Amino acid sequence: MKKEKKIYRALRKHLDRMPVGYPPTRSGVELRILERIFTVPEAHVARGMTHVFEPVETICEKADKKAARSLGIDGCEALLDKMVEKGGVFCKIMDGRKHFALVPFVVGMFEFQLSRLSPGFYEEAARYFREGYALEYLSTAIPQMRVIPIKQSIAAKQHIATYDEVRRLIEDAGERIGVADCICRRGKDLAGEPCRATERRRLCIGLRDYFDMYSRQGWLKKVTRKEALEILAQSEKEGLVLQATNEQEPQAICACCGCCCGILSTLRHVPNRAEFAAGNFHAQADPELCVGCGKCMEKCHVDAIALRGSIAEIDPMGCIGCGVCVPACKKGAMTLVKRAKQNVPPLDTTELYDRILKGKRRMARVRTGLKILRHISGKKVRSLGLPKQR
Repeated sequence: MKKEKKIYRALRKHLDRMPVGYPPTRSGVELRILERIFTVPEAHVARGMTHVFEPVETICEKADKKAARSLGIDGCEALLDKMVEKGGVFCKIMDGRKHFALVPFVVGMFEFQLSRLSPGFYEEAARYFREGYALEYLSTAIPQMRVIPIKQSIAAKQHIATYDEVRRLIEDAGERIGVADCICRRGKDLAGEPCRATERRRLCIGLRDYFDMYSRQGWLKKVTRKEALEILAQSEKEGLVLQATNEQEPQAICACCGCCCGILSTLRHVPNRAEFAAGNFHAQADPELCVGCGKCMEKCHVDAIALRGSIAEIDPMGCIGCGVCVPACKKGAMTLVKRAKQNVPPLDTTELYDRILKGKRRMARVRTGLKILRHISGKKVRSLGLPKQR
């Protein structure tokens, strides 16, 4: 048993070196999660992988030598296939061959538990998010997800980039479009806390590589562009927040709410929420038209709106720019406006993780420099607001 714990601790450390890390907690919940997803042989193989897609031969060569020798190439591939089925790693077909890569806990391993979700796993995942992973998720160089304004909130005269227009995101995905159950709402159902915003569960859109992998595993249903847009239109009607993976060619579009989505529920307690949402808009209220009905405040999922007297007041850095409040205002007082600084998302997943990893290395160099200064001076050096090393 001690030997097995040692293997999972080694895997945790390995995962923590990836672009989006996997930090430790005092309770050890992160190790229990790994034990649920990976067997001991699978953990050995996972330690030979990175976030970069590689063929099975390369992974087998880099894995624990003893484990790799006992498996062989065919055995290693069979094990990797099983790891994909269990949602531990990602598989992508490149040049007609399987390539495999590690994924973060979120967005990745947690979402890939669709076919295996249990009350116990959901409870431990939620606990891990509270005890350590939320900080890791929020402290990356750039966010993994970005908020897309709903169509009803954008005026026809506004010039909007294609990566901020949900219709164009769907159209540009070609035929690789599917819809899957929302893992967050499924988990809340298991916890006896059903969603208050929608009764639908199948409303998460998978695109491109996510569509390919989810299709192979039977985790989603293929839909047409028209059907996908109808699903998104219903999500807008129900006042849900649209979040896409932070890429110009996104892999997924989620329809989120403050009662189920771990990201939004966490953002509610974070100042300057806009910095973590990677959105390009914020809402503003026209004091001449606002009657203080509070409908916009009721619809806001991140508590960015308050009534000051009889006027709605919006915290521009607390607003994530989803636009849900705009159609809620029957007086037409609410509008979305562009932020002065526009966020241009990375082109694809490779560029996204490269930028996150580059920022992580830069942070590590800063921390190392601070440690050297402390050693030389023998005095405390200001931490520049950096989070403590975990």
